Amino acid sequence: MANLGIVAAVTTLVVALLTYGVPLFLKEYFPWQSLYKQRHGRPTVRTKSYKGRTALITGANGAFGSRAAKIFASRDVETLVLVDVRDCSGVKEEIEKELSEAGKPVPKILVWQADLMTFKGCQELGKKAKDLEHLDHVLMTAGILAFNRRESPEGWETSIQVNFLSGALLSLLFLPL
Repeated sequence: MANLGIVAAVTTLVVALLTYGVPLFLKEYFPWQSLYKQRHGRPTVRTKSYKGRTALITGANGAFGSRAAKIFASRDVETLVLVDVRDCSGVKEEIEKELSEAGKPVPKILVWQADLMTFKGCQELGKKAKDLEHLDHVLMTAGILAFNRRESPEGWETSIQVNFLSGALLSLLFLPL
């Protein structure tokens, strides 16, 4: 009977040590909280105001681009350029409606259509962007997910063309601005 009591006490001690002691001991060596916050945390927007700035968003008709456009607009951006292969007028109207209902100033919103499937479309977008007074922020959220292999007019696979090559070319074209 005495052995059973000792076994129970040792088991309780081991369980308590594993439950509370090991995480405290490993906290120094393994960032549990950091990993948890990365998985479950909410992103923070540190810039409170974009007053006087110009922002250009590619893929503005998609989920990420339209949400980013609303964030930029709600933080007093001066000029907001919405770029997509499809017409972004609906996103523009939605932003204008939300801001006017909230009593906030509505920025100058430009809607441009550009086909990032071709290098020519990227170059045309670069030429259009030169007409802007200045360009402070560029957010490239344009992207596609192709399940079947298709080639762009230049011969590249469409995912690589839109998701990588067009973004790299646009970055080079926007750098002087």
